[in-house]
Amino acid sequence: MNGFSLDGKLFKGLTKAGDFIILAVITFVFCLPVVTIGAAITAAFYSGIKLVRDEEGYVHKDFWKSFKMNFVQGFLIELIHVIIGFLLYIDLRASVQWGLVQGSQIGVIFVFVVIGVMAIWVAVMLYSFAMLSRYDNNVIVTLKNSLIVSVHHLPQTIIMLIATVGLVYFSCIYFTAFIVTIPLILYVDSFIFSSIFKHLEKNQSSANAEAEAIEDTNENKEEEK
Repeated sequence: MNGFSLDGKLFKGLTKAGDFIILAVITFVFCLPVVTIGAAITAAFYSGIKLVRDEEGYVHKDFWKSFKMNFVQGFLIELIHVIIGFLLYIDLRASVQWGLVQGSQIGVIFVFVVIGVMAIWVAVMLYSFAMLSRYDNNVIVTLKNSLIVSVHHLPQTIIMLIATVGLVYFSCIYFTAFIVTIPLILYVDSFIFSSIFKHLEKNQSSANAEAEAIEDTNENKEEEK
């Protein structure tokens, strides 16, 4: 009977699922103007990570708070990724024409190289919006850190890419599946990012504590002298 109480796991699970559906709808609506996609995805990760961590708050308030705060940087990061994506698309078309249509072996190699670079681009794009939602850095630092962290946490990055790209592809085939796949993507990505950020912040706290301990030791030595 406890599972069906207001404090039960089933009720909490259904409530969280409902919150992610609401978050997905809000994100979709705020992405419609196109120029707001970067800020909307950033806000989605901000709210999603708070939901995963069971931190108190309202989805729409958390989303709007992050959206306003990160609108400019979100737009700039979005613009950079659009330019990179467009260039990679041109490279992929040229490589396919060269390798698969004209039958060049070097062209085939370039196809796989471009696909690999596109995978890195998608990973950095996801990380950059998530890191913007969590940390206060300029655009260049955010992009640089996103690349570093995505490579450093490669297993989680691969899982996230497979889940995200796979669910998006599935949704493109079965459009009505978006009502389930978008909340699921937000949950999976937010869960992975929450774990990664917790690890990063724990290491940062340990490093700060170690630095303070060294500083205190140096001060004590100075006092002894």
